[in-house]
Amino acid sequence: MRAAYEAADYTRFVGQAHSFPGYPAAVGGPARQGNSDKEEFFTWLEPGEDEQIPLTNFAHITSYEESGPDIGATVCSYNLHADPGTNLSVEGLNIAFRVELERTADDPGQPGLPDTDPAQQDPRAHRVPTWNVFEGWKITKLHYLRRLNGDVIPQGCTDWWQQQFPAFAPNASGNLVPPAGFEPPTMPVAVQYPEWIGPANSE
Repeated sequence: MRAAYEAADYTRFVGQAHSFPGYPAAVGGPARQGNSDKEEFFTWLEPGEDEQIPLTNFAHITSYEESGPDIGATVCSYNLHADPGTNLSVEGLNIAFRVELERTADDPGQPGLPDTDPAQQDPRAHRVPTWNVFEGWKITKLHYLRRLNGDVIPQGCTDWWQQQFPAFAPNASGNLVPPAGFEPPTMPVAVQYPEWIGPANSE
């Protein structure tokens, strides 16, 4: 679930071929514009025009569901920039994606080594996994939840956002918004956690 969300987001900046190993096959190539299951910008073959800026992205998985070979969950997120300025991700907390995958093989593939310390960088770690974390899986949905289109953002997202920003309050649309005079907080780019540490017996 985490890999699908991260690989999709990374694809916006680098294109499918340079995203996570196995992602192009798992996501099934570029999505057509207007595809209700897969956002076009998560499947671009070439890098998009979005500018990468120094930031730390925070993500929370909620509403996990499992049914036979299918799993799904919602990933809620926000980010904090390294430099002061406008940060739309915290001006109205509503960034959430529905992610669904289908198991296509019995072999579970190779698990990475657990990252046990969020404060330290492991010398074995990489920005993206070095092995195919999608082995035996097909991504069937990468959908940005839009309240204006009738999508429902799970309560688990709102609870998590409220925990991170207790002074925020819901507006008429249901988005948590900052109080008057709010200045978006900044922070140095954090060490990735969990880091992608390859399997002990990777080939």
